[in-house]
Amino acid sequence: MKKILINITAILCLSLVITSCDKMFDNLEGDLTKMTGDDMVSSEAGIMRLLAQVYSYIPITAFPNTANFATSANEDFYTFNAVDSHGGDYGFNNAAYYGVNGLATFWNWSGIRAINSFIRDVTSAVEKGVILESLGNELIAEARFVRAYCYFVMVRSYGGVPIITEVLDQYYDGMGNEQLLQFTPRATEKETWDFVISELDAAIAALPESRTSGTFRATKWAAYGLQSRVALYAASVSKYWTNAGTIANSYAAVASKKTYMEASYAATYYEKCISASEAIIANTAFSLYGANPASVSEAVTNLGTMFTTKQDCEYIFGRSYNDGVTTSGSNWDVFNSPQQTVTGTSACGRYSVTLDLVDKYDDYDASRNAVDGTIDTRADGMEDEYMSIPVVNFPSLHSSINYIRYDNISEPFQNKDARFKAWILYPDCSFRGQTIKIQGGMIKTNGTASFWAEETETVSGTQYYALGGVAGQVSGYYNYTNANLGNTYTTGFGLRKFLDPTAYQLYIKNFWYDIRYAEILLNYCEAVLENNATSKYTLAGQYLNDIRHRAAYTDNVTLDLGNVLHQRRLELAFERDYLYTLHRRREYYNENTDPVVEGRRHALTPVIDLTDLPGGTPKYIFVRSIHYQEDVGGMSPSFSTNYLSYYKSMPDFGVNGYEPNPINE
Repeated sequence: MKKILINITAILCLSLVITSCDKMFDNLEGDLTKMTGDDMVSSEAGIMRLLAQVYSYIPITAFPNTANFATSANEDFYTFNAVDSHGGDYGFNNAAYYGVNGLATFWNWSGIRAINSFIRDVTSAVEKGVILESLGNELIAEARFVRAYCYFVMVRSYGGVPIITEVLDQYYDGMGNEQLLQFTPRATEKETWDFVISELDAAIAALPESRTSGTFRATKWAAYGLQSRVALYAASVSKYWTNAGTIANSYAAVASKKTYMEASYAATYYEKCISASEAIIANTAFSLYGANPASVSEAVTNLGTMFTTKQDCEYIFGRSYNDGVTTSGSNWDVFNSPQQTVTGTSACGRYSVTLDLVDKYDDYDASRNAVDGTIDTRADGMEDEYMSIPVVNFPSLHSSINYIRYDNISEPFQNKDARFKAWILYPDCSFRGQTIKIQGGMIKTNGTASFWAEETETVSGTQYYALGGVAGQVSGYYNYTNANLGNTYTTGFGLRKFLDPTAYQLYIKNFWYDIRYAEILLNYCEAVLENNATSKYTLAGQYLNDIRHRAAYTDNVTLDLGNVLHQRRLELAFERDYLYTLHRRREYYNENTDPVVEGRRHALTPVIDLTDLPGGTPKYIFVRSIHYQEDVGGMSPSFSTNYLSYYKSMPDFGVNGYEPNPINE
């Protein structure tokens, strides 16, 4: 049986490695097409190919690869940071925000079996003298790092799961299906978190500090970085276990502690996060890229470059999308590029950044100190007022509202945080050699108005457009009366972070920072505060402000939890962090407690005002509104959470003979 199983594993690896895993490392040698199953475990070259397959199980989906962006695995779409441009439904209900649409999951026991098989085969190869013991220890440490990552994704989604570290051939059916679950009980949630941390301890002890090849392979610092993230997650779940409502002991999984954490566990996990973070911070090889810019413009350049050119000082772990195949890969770039920069395809502009996030980015004052960055739209300061159905209401209501009238459309954004300018597309910003037009309305010289529709007026020989230009030459907004037309932003803002600055790419060939230095600093700050580690407050305050200074702020903010979480949201925006921060801290929005207006994502629509013409100059006003008309008065709002849903439904719990999760009962 074992011989057959090894061959099955080798064949699987051959089929996958040829097309996707080969480029994960820099210089793995060997003619893969000439290797048999036995060769894969009897030569160093074969073992290294199997290692590439082990890495393929890491559940990192940096860039979604789907034409249906609304259902792709992009976590920020399920928060208040961003929204599908052409949809009103949040997709944040129980059915949608878990599984492929929301929190990324891992439930692949044949994958765990392959990792365990690799560890067994490497151990055997060392005993047979096929590879040196030192190399064998390092390869096993890499496999344990990957196994820890897989278990981390499982425990945050399911709670306690079976902990399997052996191959267990007798329970394998030879068809890629692991039957062991019905023979192995679920561990408790705490035991599973502890297993992940212990796996990373073992990986840390054996992984190298640096590599001369295989740039995207794990190092000691990658294991420390993942441990920092894992420990903070476990600590947060423990401390905030009851934050969204107590899950009663009457649920089987709670009674058996399969989905159960408590505040008494938190301190140990916070301490582990702090120590793992400190190990990385103490390594002088790591630092914030572009840490001390001389100006805001320099900061904008640095922050943009950081995501188009891999910066080793910031990089701790990630993956490359350069698989060597020019006609395959993620279409994420083209689907998120502004329409003006895309030709020959209608796939663009699908990811709109919300006004809710934009307002969070601070402004600079004259001394580059931080001041409130809420966009000023009204002279009366009522920036919490939003038009519910702007297509209907704006023409009749605009004259009764004392809007601030700006001389140009980009004026409200001139003093915004460098991260905003580097990572978000806004009206009349420059990108790929073009002025990005995001405009949604017009007030004509006679005072009549239109909103989200193509409209023009010619005054003294100059033609003005409600959408900022002719169809196809603007990036927002589409014609709302026909929602199937156009591919443009509908919140007033688009995503710039990660996009190629020169031209749109049909397939992503870039790298992805899965763990970067700024996250480690933020993990440290949060853990220090949450664990009341007062002796470390001074350093934590310094690290918090280092992140702000990299964005060109010259002042310091006090070290408190609000400031740390604020910087985390801004710094790690669109990097698959915010949804997980809400999840681990049990802070998902709940429609039963939050006001309706707070429970909607919002848009900012620039409107050109021609009432000073002729003789004067055009002005611009900015209209705050609900993102999508159907949010109010049309389809029923579905942006809600059930506290039981913090744990995903357990797959086939009846067949496997273990306790169902609360959402299953």
